[in-house]
Amino acid sequence: MGLKFIEAHKFDIDDFLDNSYFEKFLDTSSEWIEKRTGIFTRQFSNCGNDLMALDLAKKFKNSMQDLDLIICASFTSKKRMPSISSLVRDELGGNKHCLCLDINLACTGFAAGLIIAESYLDKGRRAYIFASEKISDYMDMTDRRTAILFGDGAGGVLVEKNDKLWETDIASFPHEDSLNLDENSFITMDGKKVYRFAVEEVSNSIRRLLNKNNLRGEDVDKLILHQANERIINQLIARLGINKNNSLQNLEKYGNTSAASIPLVIAENIDLFKDKEKVILSGFGAGLSLASILMEW
Repeated sequence: MGLKFIEAHKFDIDDFLDNSYFEKFLDTSSEWIEKRTGIFTRQFSNCGNDLMALDLAKKFKNSMQDLDLIICASFTSKKRMPSISSLVRDELGGNKHCLCLDINLACTGFAAGLIIAESYLDKGRRAYIFASEKISDYMDMTDRRTAILFGDGAGGVLVEKNDKLWETDIASFPHEDSLNLDENSFITMDGKKVYRFAVEEVSNSIRRLLNKNNLRGEDVDKLILHQANERIINQLIARLGINKNNSLQNLEKYGNTSAASIPLVIAENIDLFKDKEKVILSGFGAGLSLASILMEW
């Protein structure tokens, strides 16, 4: 059993900030940032992630009347209770017996949300899975290691349970100090540890999915990785033997938007997917954690 993607949309933020923004207060340059990360611009939202989520959900309004499940993936929510997923359901109406969940798994969150939805739904039933991240609220603008990497964003998908290929691989690793929020609620990161984890463990995760289904890298039609860093993405593509042209990316435009990165890529490329294509999604990050999916479109 698997999931069919019915719709995908993203939250619209008007302005982009290029790398020269950081030259004003950090010891860096646009060229250095581009070379180290592959990021050229990012967006910072003027509203909270709850309002971003509500605005995004309005794009799905005509499809929200018969849902069994709503999941919000976010680590940046300041709304503890009620959940953002509950606010979305209340704002737009629909099935009052719909289960509403917020999950905090940072960059892994959206992929994990899809796995939860596929496990929960009966065939033919639908769920709305979205991520809304206001990361700029948690960025230390004096820390060059993290300030240049992140951006705000929100994206979501409407999915329906079907009977196509669906294989998953999840894992957690005891490296809390590698990527977390410090006592001042600022993001801190050990870039080398995160890089090694992503290159080694995520490639192993995806390889397990391929091997289980007698597939190789060249059999993958579409690859959507968490948009963490260009070096990580390129290393994973090379290790797995996947055609680079089959990797869908928007890192250069949005930066690292945590859980929102995968749905943003899907929303911007939804018309490129073709029936029966083999698609891999993989989210990875804080925990450290990962969630990978091999599916048939």
